[in-house]
Amino acid sequence: MVAVVDIVLPFFALIFTGYGAGRSYLLSVDTVAGLNAFVFYFALPALLLVKVLQAPAASADAALALAGTYYGAGLLLFTVTFMLGRRLFRASGAVGALQGLGATFSNVGFVGLPLVISAYGDEAALPAMLIVIGDGVLMLGLATVIIEADRGAGCSGVALLRMVGCGLLRNPIIVAGFLGLALHLSAITPPTPLLAYAGLLANAAGPCALFALGATLASQPIREGAVETGFLSLMKLVVHPLLVSGAALFIFQLPPLWAAVAITQAALPTGANVYVLAQRYQVHVGSVSTAVLVSTTLAVPTVSAVLLWLYPVG
Repeated sequence: MVAVVDIVLPFFALIFTGYGAGRSYLLSVDTVAGLNAFVFYFALPALLLVKVLQAPAASADAALALAGTYYGAGLLLFTVTFMLGRRLFRASGAVGALQGLGATFSNVGFVGLPLVISAYGDEAALPAMLIVIGDGVLMLGLATVIIEADRGAGCSGVALLRMVGCGLLRNPIIVAGFLGLALHLSAITPPTPLLAYAGLLANAAGPCALFALGATLASQPIREGAVETGFLSLMKLVVHPLLVSGAALFIFQLPPLWAAVAITQAALPTGANVYVLAQRYQVHVGSVSTAVLVSTTLAVPTVSAVLLWLYPVG
């Protein structure tokens, strides 16, 4: 119990420290943007590159089982949330897609990467990286397709694939993950000074990412909609990890470490990218930002409970 508290509380304390700094206007909008840029383009890519490079080898079977576990559960929950949102809240297709994404898209970058590596060690980097890439390709791609179709934008399949592909290539976290995986598979060891440089950046990733997330949440609009926010938080923080747990333990029987990473990632709050997508299309922006903030706050006890169950991995 003490070990779990020692892991979880500092992480969320940093998020809420950043939130407090953002709300007190100690940080300007430009300062927060600069801090996010440092984390997104330098610190988190370095963390993923170094840890994936150092991770033990894994089989293709484990990777396929992880994909089946995480995205089998995720696609099921996305569909259920989408349908319930349409029925309960009379949501449009675009809003339903954002609700489905809010229930299944965890903050696997800014929170998930540092958290699972801190909790489970460097071996957690490889499965965590696969989930980061899968979320960027599958879940964001699916929500984008539905939003485009609902808006009648007439976006062709080729254009949509090009848009998703360009988005992936512009995402330095995903690029770093692929680069780390390529070096990992080729057994190429970068020069020591280069690794030391990347290690210095990686050491800054956790605290800077969490502080930046909190500061960013402080600037997002809050809207009414307690029922919808509660519904999405329940789906994200409770139903999502339960579904992934069932798939990991009883269907695909993932190795203990990979199961722990998948379940922990599923238990995380809604990722900020859901808000970014809502803002890009100007759809349901206030409600999505509220769901991100509330789920982040409620995740303190729920993520603690998940780690209390899983930590340490046997």
